[in-house]
Amino acid sequence: MPRPPKSRPVAIAKPSLGNGQAARLKQARADKGYSLRDLATASGISTSAITAIESGAKGETTCQTIAALADALGVKRGWLAFGTDLHEPQ
Repeated sequence: MPRPPKSRPVAIAKPSLGNGQAARLKQARADKGYSLRDLATASGISTSAITAIESGAKGETTCQTIAALADALGVKRGWLAFGTDLHEPQ
């Protein structure tokens, strides 16, 4: 039996990516020496999606996409998404 609407949790919005996320993705890809195709193969994210993120055309990106890109590039997920390591004091 479904819960009544009052007790359902509020939907959590996708995180707003920090300023410079596109630049961080481009820089990390360049540092790793990856082409768009290399990163797409390593992360499982399409080249068109990566291009949209790098150009700033994609406003919201899922946590799974950020995680896949960060893991493929060998960078911290918090840094790629927000420009900081969320687990260390600033």
